[in-house]
Amino acid sequence: MPLIHTLSSLLRQYCDPRVLVIGCIAYANGIPAVMTGKTLGVWLETYGLDYVSIGLFGLMHLPYALKFLWAPLLDQLPLPFLKARLGQRRSWLCCVQVLGIISLVMMTFLHPVTHLKFFVLCGLIANFAAASQHVLLLAYQMETLGSQDWGVGEGMGVFTYRLAMLTAGAGSLYLATYLEWTTVYQIMACLMGVGLIAVLLIAEPKRFAAKHAHAFTTLTEWIQYAVWGPFKDFMTQKRWQAILIFMVIYRLPDGLLGMMEPLFFVKLGFSYVEIGNVSKVFGMGATILGSLIGGYWIRIYGYQKTLLWGGIATGLACLLYFIQDLVGPNLSFFYITVGGYHFCRALSLVAFFAYQLTCCNVTFAATQLALLTSLAALTRTVMDPVAGTLVTFLGWKLYFLGASLSALPGILWIRRLPFSRP
Repeated sequence: MPLIHTLSSLLRQYCDPRVLVIGCIAYANGIPAVMTGKTLGVWLETYGLDYVSIGLFGLMHLPYALKFLWAPLLDQLPLPFLKARLGQRRSWLCCVQVLGIISLVMMTFLHPVTHLKFFVLCGLIANFAAASQHVLLLAYQMETLGSQDWGVGEGMGVFTYRLAMLTAGAGSLYLATYLEWTTVYQIMACLMGVGLIAVLLIAEPKRFAAKHAHAFTTLTEWIQYAVWGPFKDFMTQKRWQAILIFMVIYRLPDGLLGMMEPLFFVKLGFSYVEIGNVSKVFGMGATILGSLIGGYWIRIYGYQKTLLWGGIATGLACLLYFIQDLVGPNLSFFYITVGGYHFCRALSLVAFFAYQLTCCNVTFAATQLALLTSLAALTRTVMDPVAGTLVTFLGWKLYFLGASLSALPGILWIRRLPFSRP
């Protein structure tokens, strides 16, 4: 009976209409990143481009690291005509979603070699729209749900975002077997309409509308409030420096394993099919399960305990790779390694991203969340080039021991964090 009650409660929370809307928007948000990343690389290869040239197209994801620069506009600048009909938050969500859909469709009318500049520009616009949508989604989640449900909202967001990655990744490759790549991209752009429909069906968050009744007489006054105001407000809470440091150090294991994980599996001798089935499909399932349970744990046990347990579990799960190196290409243990790590990683990431919401003021939600998520992305950006050097000098076993120990700074830092704004 306790298990049935728990499952019933879990299902009821994730079927909340507000949470389902978050899931729809997150699904639409996940498609552009893949369609301008890994899937784009496969499409570009059909044009005969070399790996170096294909790799340079990765610079189209630069907007994700710079989104804090225009976040104040998303928070405070009203869109003419649309705000009166949709409200501030919904009008911007609709605008960036339509922009993302159009950009993906436009890429199908351009040749990536003969129309290189315009092709890259469309990719940049698609990622600009996706990065903006991610900030707006987090802000909407904060404004719509109560703080006790932020973990549930984040769990649903991770679930549908990963589902979108599977759709745009494996799904696109499957469709490309039978259809032209241009048709595949147009289909994926249409699937993004799920998020647009959801936004049109929801109401403007009341908490957002109530906080934004300011009238400005000069540009300077607006800049002081909209641009400097979010950062000034963030620094009014206690131990704000500890929060910023935590954003960088908590995801160190994830940063170290991210790019090296598939290379390690290839080195062991697993086939591409085995790596795809286990690491991509089975690992995706473990991530989804971990994210849903992590969101539920936050509601039951709170942010501090879930962050702590998730950090410890992720650090210990890194040791599975150490053991995998000892046992070699054992397929059964391969499932344990991938499933264990991706499940634990999802637990910690849901708690990590949901905690970001507790550190922000609803008045400046988009700008402050853009700052924190940009810092969080910095870890992966810095660790990717460092990881290859560490593996070369340390070898795989010591590398995975180091990855496990890299969880300690984040775990120990949790006790320094504030868990509520003043």
